[in-house]
Amino acid sequence: MNSGQSSTELNDMLTQFTEYVYSFYGAPDALYPMGATKVDIISATYDYLNAITTLNNERFTWGDGDSIDRERVRDFLVRNYGYSKDFDGGSLWALDQEAE
Repeated sequence: MNSGQSSTELNDMLTQFTEYVYSFYGAPDALYPMGATKVDIISATYDYLNAITTLNNERFTWGDGDSIDRERVRDFLVRNYGYSKDFDGGSLWALDQEAE
């Protein structure tokens, strides 16, 4: 996330992103109903942001909460929080390459 943002702006951005991800994967009328909780989404977002920092890969970056960010958080939900592997979209390729 952009370090030039104030704490309030970062909090607002995280809240909006959490709601965005929840609307796809956790809400009762979710497009891809995997039952994701907001707590798990926030935790998976932290995992994702930590991976971005750790990898320091120009092709694995924060996109200001876009659909790629949403899909990567979804894949962290699958890998780290026990959600169905049927939802894994393979968006964490950079982590897989790092492990090899």
